[in-house]
Amino acid sequence: MANRKQQHILRGPLYGEIQEFISFKRQSGSKYNSSEYALMAFDRFCVAAENQALSPQQLADAWCMPDDDKPKYDDGCCVRQLGQYLTEIGHSRAFTVLSAKRNTPKRLGVKPSCFSEEIKSFVSKKKSEGRKYITGEYCLKAFDKFSAMRANEFLSPQQIADAWRSNARGNNNKDISTIREFGIYLTAQGSAKSFVIPYSNGDLPKPAFSGYVSLFARELESFLEMKRSIGLKYRHEELRLKDFDMFCNERPDLSPQQLATAFLHHQKKLSCEKGKRSVSVIRKFGNYLADSVCTNAFTIADENYIAGPYAVEIETFAAFKRACGYKYHGAKSHLRGFDVFCASEENRTLTSQQLADKWILKRGDEHPNTRAGRVGPVRVFGKYLKSIGHPKAFDIADDAAQGRQPHPPYLFSEDDIDKFFAACAELGKSENDPYLHIVLPAAFLFMHCMGVRTCELEILIENVDFDTGEVVIADAKNGDRVVYMSKELSGFLFRYNLEVERVLPQRKHLFPASLNRPRNDFSRRFREIWTANVSDAGRGIPRLYDLRHHFLYRNVELCLRNGGDVNVMRPYVMRHMGHKLPDSFQYYFHLSPPIQKEVSKIKNDLDWMIPEAPEAPYE
Repeated sequence: MANRKQQHILRGPLYGEIQEFISFKRQSGSKYNSSEYALMAFDRFCVAAENQALSPQQLADAWCMPDDDKPKYDDGCCVRQLGQYLTEIGHSRAFTVLSAKRNTPKRLGVKPSCFSEEIKSFVSKKKSEGRKYITGEYCLKAFDKFSAMRANEFLSPQQIADAWRSNARGNNNKDISTIREFGIYLTAQGSAKSFVIPYSNGDLPKPAFSGYVSLFARELESFLEMKRSIGLKYRHEELRLKDFDMFCNERPDLSPQQLATAFLHHQKKLSCEKGKRSVSVIRKFGNYLADSVCTNAFTIADENYIAGPYAVEIETFAAFKRACGYKYHGAKSHLRGFDVFCASEENRTLTSQQLADKWILKRGDEHPNTRAGRVGPVRVFGKYLKSIGHPKAFDIADDAAQGRQPHPPYLFSEDDIDKFFAACAELGKSENDPYLHIVLPAAFLFMHCMGVRTCELEILIENVDFDTGEVVIADAKNGDRVVYMSKELSGFLFRYNLEVERVLPQRKHLFPASLNRPRNDFSRRFREIWTANVSDAGRGIPRLYDLRHHFLYRNVELCLRNGGDVNVMRPYVMRHMGHKLPDSFQYYFHLSPPIQKEVSKIKNDLDWMIPEAPEAPYE
């Protein structure tokens, strides 16, 4: 028994090389657990007294030789790969183990090719643009190994690219296009290793895009940045905008409106489908310029646009709402629908009030929330027309279309919160999302401590200052705002950020799962963790948004307990949470029984502190 233990402690002549090889395999992303066990068995085999005088090649041959008394470890595959590794790095103890068919094993690709560093840079650029680029990276790795083959060792970059193209099969057109794009990238970088792969029809690829150069250059960049900041990829649309930029750069004598009109006419000539796609993108870009009050603004008329009796007034009203700080996108579309409704043949003879009365009628099996959504903006628009004394003004009652009652908030207990975050701390690593177990607890803790909306978890890392605790919530419901973290939360997120940076060094968002997954993914994960770990007390399952409710009524409750004045605290909490109207804040007094209980406990005559808000809008 003692001799057997001693053999486990002794190290064979290839122990160091085995450890180096295992490290190499794990750096490549392989767990290599069972294979490590087989290589350790080979190391013990080398230590045996009868094998100590053998050379590395003789040891490998003896290990792979059939023997009934010897345990079988993957038929010598790991030892064969170890020999390949040592051969490729030019090690003095290299050996070769033939395959089962007596063939010389293929190269592992240990030796880097001439494109290794450029491929890393190119892949990093693609991922920094928000692309996963999994298939493209796989193709480039294959090209890297192909370039490192001994047969291609002395070929020029162009010759390697030509050889790759000729070896690619007919169904690998995507692989060829990836390498072609890589060649364009090298050319744009001015690399000495650049190459060109022509298209199948013999045409040479266009030079890589090096930036916008027309009079719309700055506006195009800000427009794309705005689109991607809200989670849109906007790749195909970007191609149309690049074509538009090139077209405008070639015609500097035309005005912005003439350029937009001429470009769309040119696109329609090329292709009807291409023209339709271009119209949509250029119209949105023109609307963006108009909303930004840009001097280069232009307008693309909608061929399907129907101008009703309120077309001008709707534009004026929408501009007024935006000047007040509202985005006013969805509501304007409802007003446009009302205008088209008024312009229809069957409604042309109706008066303004009759049109409004007909608009609010329920349509078939229409959902109450849908009906309330289309009636609400028109009701406010009617009030606006009446306030300015418009001859076509109309009235719609406030209760003309009520949606379903909002979901009552879930009132968390301290025990609920403790159980939930204890479960978050125990989350395991997932193969599909190797960083999700780090991101979710931090995102949920941020929402619990800061009371932000679920959609506001899409925070850019550049908008977070861990030293001061300042966080900019950009493009929120009621405009940008700044919130401040406590020292404890700021310190926790600073450590969290360092940990995530090791896995995702080029991420754009503080909580990257909010970008790479649907917007409701955090909510789904919250439900899964809650259902699995927190016992049901008969109050249903909370929503992630309920953490925002909890933040507000918990602060109000603490203020009352400490004898503070809620009216003094209210404007600060309103600003922190992004409430625009006092009603949104007051509404929580009517939702939280703990607050009502605390009010009666502290002072019986505190009713003056709680303004009535029976019909306050639910956020």
